[in-house]
Parts: sequence; structure tokens; C-alpha cells
Amino acid sequence: MVKIARFCPLSQGYAKFEAMQITRFPLLLCLILAAPAQAEIYKYVDENGQVTFTDVYKKGAKRIDLPGAPTPLPASSSAPRRASYNPSPTDFPRIDPNTQRNRDDIRRQVLQDEISGERRNADEARRQLQLGERLQPGERATDSTYINRIKKLRSALEQHEQNVTSIQRELANLK
Repeated sequence: MVKIARFCPLSQGYAKFEAMQITRFPLLLCLILAAPAQAEIYKYVDENGQVTFTDVYKKGAKRIDLPGAPTPLPASSSAPRRASYNPSPTDFPRIDPNTQRNRDDIRRQVLQDEISGERRNADEARRQLQLGERLQPGERATDSTYINRIKKLRSALEQHEQNVTSIQRELANLK
């Protein structure tokens, strides 16, 4: 039999190791990790009077509530749930319309500044790509250095173009 040591404090402040049988571990592990089983139980009586208990619903079956059993989870619908409208509490601080308009104007200006910067960056990346596509003396289009350089320049251009598209989407979402 395999034994595993366990720490046991003594009244004198010293510690000793007491052997605990390894056979207790699987039982203890099962008790700790076992999740409560959850199933709806139905009682079905067929035309011959045969009583059947099952976890699968049949027409005419009655759901049985077992005492002490966990309550079933609500059925999830396949349609996505929409956020419900919850009005703000009456004591929630309100922002006057002028302040909100000013905040929206500042946000719009920040986004417009960002989009103009990204457009400049995209133009520069486009120019760098055109320059990078030129073959260097002694270089071939099939060389790995050329291919990697072009791939890197195209990736940078695509990133700037995606940023422009994202900022345009943000601007369109403003009130």
C-alpha cells in the first residue's frame, strides 16, 4: 500500500508527518470535484399503464420535482438577447445638452485629426511600397529579402488603410 505524508501540527508547536493512505485520495478527489447532477425527470404512463421515468420529454409526460435537487437552468434561446432599457436613477447626475454637444464636438475633432494623420501615413506607406518594389542592383524578384521587404511594406500599408476605415466608421457613428 502506498502512503503519502500529511502535515499535522502538535500542541508543542512542532510538526510531524502522519501517513495517509493513498486509497483515500480518489474518494476525496471525487467528492470535491463532483458537480451536482442536474436533469429534469419526467414520469410517463403509456396506454398499457406502464410507468416510465426518463430525462427525455415525451408528449403527455409530467415533470417530477425532486426534493433537494438543484433547480434547472433556464432554457437559452437561440436569438441574441437585446439590452433592456433601464432608465437612469433620478439622482444620477445629468449632463446638460450644451456640455454633451461640446464633448461630441471635441471627439469629432480628435477623430478627424486622427484620420488625417492616418491618411498621411497611408500615403507615405504607399510611396515606400513603390520605392521598395524597385529591385536593388543584383536583386531578383524571387529573392527572399525582396519578398520579405515587399510583404512588410504591404502589411504596413494595409494597417494604415484599416485604421482609416475604422476611424471613418467611428465618425459615422457620432450623433
